[in-house]
Amino acid sequence: MMGDRDKYSPKELGIDLLCDLVGALLFNVGIYNFAVNAQFAPVGVSGIALILRYLFGLPMGITSIVLNIPIILVSYKLLGRGFLLRSMKSMLIFALVLDYVVPMFPAYQGNPLYASACTGIFSGLGLTLVYLRNGSTGGTDFLVMAIRKIFPHLTIGKISLVVDAVVIIAGGLVFRNVDAVILGLVSSIVTTMVIDKIMYGLGAGKLVFVVTSPMKRR
Repeated sequence: MMGDRDKYSPKELGIDLLCDLVGALLFNVGIYNFAVNAQFAPVGVSGIALILRYLFGLPMGITSIVLNIPIILVSYKLLGRGFLLRSMKSMLIFALVLDYVVPMFPAYQGNPLYASACTGIFSGLGLTLVYLRNGSTGGTDFLVMAIRKIFPHLTIGKISLVVDAVVIIAGGLVFRNVDAVILGLVSSIVTTMVIDKIMYGLGAGKLVFVVTSPMKRR
């Protein structure tokens, strides 16, 4: 991961842009091409944007940027200028891909449960690519990263799950369907598993201490 450095080399910028583009494509395919037709709110600001699209027909990408403004103002001091600038770059790329690229792909029309699982997988992969470059996609990601700064022992995936629960429940109320809550939870849990498995699971291990009393000589 990159820290907040004074110099930002062209190579690092190129890698970041590639990760942003691939991550945006994966994430937004999950959100737009799987979640929209299944009528459930997935994760974070994207879930809120999906709800507003359902209610008012607003473009999801531009709506996400507007919703991000107050969150950016709240998170700026805690997260730092470098992280914020990288995240704004990712946020803009994600919004453009959401409004102008993924709508060209066919939307999934099948089983809503399969759609929620695919949303979780694609979203988790897309977000992980950005997280590995020490950035975020804005929105509740800023809140998640801010919370992790305060509580570093918590994983990103677990914090995301709690934050996203509010959006998922709101989606259930808007769509007036208990299934929307269940599908949103499935999507969020799968996203959490993908993020944690890639970011922590590959190099994770467990250390076990066995404490015994000293043996007595006979």
